[in-house]
Amino acid sequence: MQRQVGLRGDLFVIAEAELGTSVEQLLREIRVDGIDKSDDLSPVEAAARSGAWIIRQKPFPRRNVEIGYRYMRLMLKEANLRWPRPEEDADRISRMLRLLEAGSITETEFVDWVCLRVATA
Repeated sequence: MQRQVGLRGDLFVIAEAELGTSVEQLLREIRVDGIDKSDDLSPVEAAARSGAWIIRQKPFPRRNVEIGYRYMRLMLKEANLRWPRPEEDADRISRMLRLLEAGSITETEFVDWVCLRVATA
């Protein structure tokens, strides 16, 4: 539970950097209560589901794709899971994030894609 609280704080630090709005102001204005509905998931599934939740639910006023992706990557790093080839596959990753944002793929399809990338790292 303590680590969840720390990760939630990290989410707001990421959002502060992306939006240029203070953590204090974001904490007053933004609700992310639905992000933690992942108790029975593996660490990679939880990271992917959390990133997808941010991208799809758009709790921040803008830059939700970037915030969700950075938060997912942080969760993977905290779980000592490798995210392979982020620079080499940047176009492919961006395409998947945009498909998720547009609703062209489901959160489950996104989670499966993330799990496959991590498993083949």
